[in-house]
Amino acid sequence: MPYSIDDATATALVALHPRAARPGHAQEAPQAAAQELIAAEQRRRGQPDTVTGALHVQALTQGTLLKEEFDLSTHAHHDGWRVGAVMVDVKEMIHFNARFGFPAGDAFLKATVASLAAQYPGARIVRFQPDGFAVLLLPTSQLTVREDSAEATRARLTEDLRPTLPAGASATDVPGFTVALLELTVHQPSHWQVLGPLLWAEVERAYIMERTGRTHGLQRRHLRLDAFLPEPEGT
Repeated sequence: MPYSIDDATATALVALHPRAARPGHAQEAPQAAAQELIAAEQRRRGQPDTVTGALHVQALTQGTLLKEEFDLSTHAHHDGWRVGAVMVDVKEMIHFNARFGFPAGDAFLKATVASLAAQYPGARIVRFQPDGFAVLLLPTSQLTVREDSAEATRARLTEDLRPTLPAGASATDVPGFTVALLELTVHQPSHWQVLGPLLWAEVERAYIMERTGRTHGLQRRHLRLDAFLPEPEGT
């Protein structure tokens, strides 16, 4: 049966997504706003990115990506909830797109995700930057990040992506990659909802530290959520 919405609901939808109200297309604005809301909810629930096949960052920060990980592993590890992450960013993607076109660039990013999935089976891959991906080595994957993971990942990416280059490209046209490594331990997290934003923030920080040259190699972080207060002085 057909559905309809009243003017107040349509106005509220467009207010949430004002860019849906294009000049001369006022009648289409509520439908466009509703579609954007649906797409955002699908990303939050873990629907893969249509371009690359990676998960949207909303699945990590707002969705239930880590709920099962918390339920199955948090209470089994007395030394904290530990997760590894390998962040991979394609360098100078703007030049690749300018030379070969955006369809070729999208295909390159999709092949990047496919290579990472093959290297880290069982990991969850999140698109945390337009050209950057975080490979999350969650506790139930039984994968761990190693000191030599950066060089091994970079070499495998170059090998896997060379055959996927568009016509007219040479082996030297494979872009370079920034690869950052993180091992995050969260001590006594109160519930699974806190883990996603914390992990996202540390992924971003570790990536920036590597990209700007402030550190290299495996970065280890410990976050304590035990809520203990220091003893007052003199007691």
